[in-house]
Amino acid sequence: GIDERFDVAAAENVAVIGDGKLGILCARSLAAKGGIQVTLIGRNAAKLKLADSPEIETVLADQATNLRGHFDVVVEASGSETGFAFALELVKPRGAIVLKSTYHGLAKWDASRVVVNEITIVGSRCGRFGPAIELLASNQIKVADLISEEFPLSGGVAAFERAASRGVLKVLLNMGK
Repeated sequence: GIDERFDVAAAENVAVIGDGKLGILCARSLAAKGGIQVTLIGRNAAKLKLADSPEIETVLADQATNLRGHFDVVVEASGSETGFAFALELVKPRGAIVLKSTYHGLAKWDASRVVVNEITIVGSRCGRFGPAIELLASNQIKVADLISEEFPLSGGVAAFERAASRGVLKVLLNMGK
């Protein structure tokens, strides 16, 4: 998805904001390309620990103040309005911000900073399934650790309630149980 909208190959370092499923998957897919330093920034230490690896550095958001203006590309995957403002803080002048999340309501941001620092902003929703399936099939991207819980189909209501709980990543309904 990101590669189809923006060429990240020229970037030396990329930050991903957001430690949910989307942020972790973005960080993992970028790291699988190799040759790019990927930093995942979030607010939940337990979720960040899932992504911590030799290929992905993880940083708590409140400890990222020394990273202002450090990244060639910042992928905003937090789903929060403050994520975009944070991306503007982290990206280098003439860098790029890739928006992966959608927001509820209208986002407020500093347009003058985008103009003065010549920031490129790219929207990127979904990518092609083929490359994603290939990454999964070749075990270059792991996803099993993103499953918080599994319920039988008869527990569908409980599964939806659990999925709505804070800190839960992915909840599965198992048709065979």
